Amino acid sequence: MNSTFTPALWADLAKRIAAAFNMSPEAAQRLELNQTARLVAAIPYVAGCDEPERTALAHLGTFVLASSESCRKAFDHKPADDRDPLARLAPIADFQGGDKALIAEGMRRLAILMTNGYRKDLEKDAKSGEYNPLLSKAWNADTILAELSASKAVSPYDDLLPINQLERSFWEF
Repeated sequence: MNSTFTPALWADLAKRIAAAFNMSPEAAQRLELNQTARLVAAIPYVAGCDEPERTALAHLGTFVLASSESCRKAFDHKPADDRDPLARLAPIADFQGGDKALIAEGMRRLAILMTNGYRKDLEKDAKSGEYNPLLSKAWNADTILAELSASKAVSPYDDLLPINQLERSFWEF
């Protein structure tokens, strides 16, 4: 585990966000067990950003808002997001200082999870009419995932979400 982002730190951040959003004990536990949320919170710590706690809490708050039924539509993928696999992640991509390569690696991993989710949801989205860049053919999942996964170097994020697990995981809350 990265020495700056420990399991105890993650548990504390998740607990504080759960309290801020007045989550039920079940929802709080889902948040703490959520690999995507943990990666969102880890990026500013792993990358050595200025004020990592502030950034992690702000990004986690956005993650929770985007996952909520009442706000989801505002954060859902839209055709304007097709221009870049990272476009939809802009609300959680503001970092002060830090190692730009480590920030980029963390964001690529989030984009992989998001793209895997689009692939998983193809049938559901076809039935519901929800916009999906894979369904619209704006993106090719294999191409996008190959580009996002191009780096095979050992990463400090491997302790949080190993690359072999990342390739089978998707964004969820």
